[in-house]
Amino acid sequence: MIPIYILTFLTIYFLVVFVVPSVRVKRKTGINPYVFKNTDSAHDFLGKVSAPMTSLIFIVALVNLIYPVGMQYLAPFNWLEFFASKITGFAIVHLALLWIVIAQIQMSNSWRVGIDHAAKTELKTNGLFSVSRNPVFLGMFVTLFGVFLIIPNAVTLLTFVASTLLFQVQVRLEEDYLKGVHGEPYSNYCQKVGRWF
Repeated sequence: MIPIYILTFLTIYFLVVFVVPSVRVKRKTGINPYVFKNTDSAHDFLGKVSAPMTSLIFIVALVNLIYPVGMQYLAPFNWLEFFASKITGFAIVHLALLWIVIAQIQMSNSWRVGIDHAAKTELKTNGLFSVSRNPVFLGMFVTLFGVFLIIPNAVTLLTFVASTLLFQVQVRLEEDYLKGVHGEPYSNYCQKVGRWF
């Protein structure tokens, strides 16, 4: 039952976090919010490696559901396989999803997947953005940690660590862009609100 729930949750999570807000922004503005392109820039490289990293989580969830014996080949951390850890993981991923949805609603039409150099998006500083400059990335980071607690193995740990590094680079690229676009108001905002919290 748990393996089915994990895969279902991850599918819903992907739809809610990426597909739904992207479709909403496209319909409201006519702008495609997915702005990664097929160039060799650092920004677009992040876009290319993010999808394979995300797919690793789905592969683990599929193996866990279809061929649970195969989980032994993913270098499980058996010492983390206990009930309290899994319950904590489930609580974390659900709270993180709620956090992300609220942040995306507060972003409204400023939602993008990548940096949109063609449009000047509104600077968001209220709501969750008054607590964290990057609440969506923070929510995704927390989600991956929760997944690791639910399915503790080398692949989920690798995904968590590698994605954390990717997020660190992405937010810094976005910060450079926002400084250039919004100037002093963004610099003042950075002094008041931390990158993560």
